[in-house]
Amino acid sequence: MEIALVMENVYAAHESALAHGGMEISPPAHKPWGQVISYIRSPDGTLVELCTPIGT
Repeated sequence: MEIALVMENVYAAHESALAHGGMEISPPAHKPWGQVISYIRSPDGTLVELCTPIGT
């Protein structure tokens, strides 16, 4: 299962997730279509995508 959480500051959310037991899958990266996206594995195993809104 994967969930996606849309937010303005992926960098801060990514660091917070790591500090609370998440495992980094992919650090925040700017994508060609304008989003910043990262991936974290939560302590319960869920894949979590952290991303900015499309077009920002």
